[in-house]
Amino acid sequence: MTPRLGRIPYLNTEPFFADDEVRANAVVEVPSRMIDLARLGAVDIAPLPVVAAFDHPAVFRPVGGLGIAAAGAARSVFLRSQVPIEDLSGSCIGVIDETATSVRLLKVLLQFRFDVGHTTFVGLDQPADAALLIGDKALLKSRNPHTHPYELDLAAEWHAWTGLPFVFAAWMAHRDVPPAAAAAAANYFSANLDANLADPTAIHRRRPDLGLSAQAVATYLQTFLYRFDDSAWAGLDHFQELDARLTAVERVA
Repeated sequence: MTPRLGRIPYLNTEPFFADDEVRANAVVEVPSRMIDLARLGAVDIAPLPVVAAFDHPAVFRPVGGLGIAAAGAARSVFLRSQVPIEDLSGSCIGVIDETATSVRLLKVLLQFRFDVGHTTFVGLDQPADAALLIGDKALLKSRNPHTHPYELDLAAEWHAWTGLPFVFAAWMAHRDVPPAAAAAAANYFSANLDANLADPTAIHRRRPDLGLSAQAVATYLQTFLYRFDDSAWAGLDHFQELDARLTAVERVA
């Protein structure tokens, strides 16, 4: 079996791929919609938002302990606000429609870190007091200090609060994928990580659309943990616990 791979079109997933047919043939979709493709079997292995495993534990299994995590600022997952974060109770927050995990991290932080009461989440095209951006759009779009003087890097806040990395996405396989095929994919991703992180110039060449310098690309990619250690798994477990607690709170409310 040759598994169908998914690829998130963000710079921080590029280290897993080479400039080859595997990357060219991968199914490209944003995180929120990649979950549906994987759940329905349109892709077999993909870098899924970790909440996919929370919501569908019988459908997905991790591949190779690989993914996207940050032990500190992620520099591409921001809440930008017109008011101090702790004053967002009763506010309206615009959310980019690409997010699955980051919006749930935001809800956890607002509830348990900042003690923010009820908020309403809307699309980015609607009037709001704050806005959540992720991925390349967040990386490239500078904050306007006049309209949004307050900014929260969600991963940095998580790390400051818990002392643990935050895991945004993990390579996961659909339950129907044979273990040997998943292992072969993990070997492909791991080999590319070694090559691309040692010399990210190939990634810079393949993403001229971003308009970033080679040094800026290299610096950004160094932000992330791509191979999960014990602290990353602990961070993931802690987030799952808090996400479940939040769900219980919302049901009561």
